[in-house]
Amino acid sequence: MIKHIAHIRTSGTIVRSSPYLINRLLRSIDFTRALTVVQLGAGTGCITRALLKRMRPEARLIVLELNHAFIDECSAISDRRLTMHHACATTLPQVLAEMGLPHADHVVSSLPLAILDDGLVDQILEVSQAALAPGGKFLQYQYSLKHHAMLQERYDDVQLGFTLANIPPAFVYECTQGARVAVVGD
Repeated sequence: MIKHIAHIRTSGTIVRSSPYLINRLLRSIDFTRALTVVQLGAGTGCITRALLKRMRPEARLIVLELNHAFIDECSAISDRRLTMHHACATTLPQVLAEMGLPHADHVVSSLPLAILDDGLVDQILEVSQAALAPGGKFLQYQYSLKHHAMLQERYDDVQLGFTLANIPPAFVYECTQGARVAVVGD
């Protein structure tokens, strides 16, 4: 736990995400169809492991993590579907291009947006949205509603969830890119 306190600026918390939060965060992903999933901020790897457990054998998980301590902690995860990058989330377009991938089906973010500079948050949200395939989802958990309006401005559909079964309790955003708009008579 001391190691996590030392890295609070990049993790945003000192405890791991609970299984309840992880299940709430990942529940809207159709893992039978998702082939490319991006994770922003691996932390201790609990969400990374949960993603890999649910993903298809031919799917790919691309993780961008800035903190060396968390990269070291996640190095124990041995799975050919996992590619770890020591990189800022803002480099997502370059990472996808280098891997020859046109887009991601989903972007799952554990980044502590509330403690980051607003300009950086805007950049992260911009590259994440641009990286998504039509119908793709940007999934984010936070401990405040600080960026709710910003997400609603960017995405066609933003669903807000909440779980008390986490320390601290957390909000979960499910933001859909290019959601189908209902037509009268549909």
